[in-house]
Amino acid sequence: METQEKVINRRLQIGLHIALWLLAFAVHIGFFSRFYSIEVTLLRGLGNILPLVFIFYLNLVLINRLWERGRHFLYMGLVILIVLLLTFIRTRINLLFPNIDRASLFLANETFSWRMAALVTNIGALLVSALYQILQNRKHQEQQALEIINRQNEAQLQFLRAQINPHFLFNTLNNIYALAVAKSDKTANMVLRLSNLLRYVVYDGKAEQVALPREIEHINQYIELFQLRSEKPANISFAVEGQTEGFMMEPMILIPIVENCLKHCDFDTNDQAYVRITLTTKQGMLFFQTVNSKSDNDLQKDKVGGVGLENIRKRLLLKYPDRFSFEINDKKDTFEVRLEMK
Repeated sequence: METQEKVINRRLQIGLHIALWLLAFAVHIGFFSRFYSIEVTLLRGLGNILPLVFIFYLNLVLINRLWERGRHFLYMGLVILIVLLLTFIRTRINLLFPNIDRASLFLANETFSWRMAALVTNIGALLVSALYQILQNRKHQEQQALEIINRQNEAQLQFLRAQINPHFLFNTLNNIYALAVAKSDKTANMVLRLSNLLRYVVYDGKAEQVALPREIEHINQYIELFQLRSEKPANISFAVEGQTEGFMMEPMILIPIVENCLKHCDFDTNDQAYVRITLTTKQGMLFFQTVNSKSDNDLQKDKVGGVGLENIRKRLLLKYPDRFSFEINDKKDTFEVRLEMK
């Protein structure tokens, strides 16, 4: 099914073709009306313009049916035959009309001159037609290649989105399992919050874009879900600055970054552990930063910024090429992620 844009473009193209042929007809009428009555001029104009129209559009068909399929000799033979035939027909048509003062047209021999004029204009129409169709075919091929790339990118994007879901779910289920083993009263509340988050992941996560306030809302829910896992509240801050309404973005970009910093913060081994999350919007730009403390040991450093962050980088490359900056700074005592996107 054609899109509205394609229908409009096709109509504009048809209108442009009609306008150009009417212009050619008007030029012909304007020139030869000096020598003939308007009725004769109109007939003569039709006798010369219609063969050019025939050559032009027949050549478009022949290029696609023969030349583009490698049947070059057959194409050349038919084109030469058509040009010679229409040159003969146009010459006969022009000789039917009253003679024109040769000096006015710089004609030496009437039959020869009409034949040459018909041949030159026929070849001109043929060349213009060939150039037009070649450019059209190239444009069509480029559009097809772009559509293939877009489909491949969309498939890859969907695959990367699908990876986020189990990665996110496994980490949360581990926390619920720990509460269940401890027979904590928080288990039911945690399951409820997980249900809300999964609803966002499953439904909003499939959308092309989501509103930034929705992403922020579920970041807060994820932080609350994380806080339920321990008796003592973790030192986590989340600050939002700037206008967030009306800002649309790729879903499930920010939550995996938050998930990563919470997962790899050293809350279990360091009483001074902390996570600082800031989100700022300014002049159509989104600035997002997470900083978390971490212990300097191999087990903790292992897989920091692994599947989740690499997934985010790939999705950003597909969705925001040349419109984002994504930095990861893994220091001795802190782990920092910075994202800027437009």
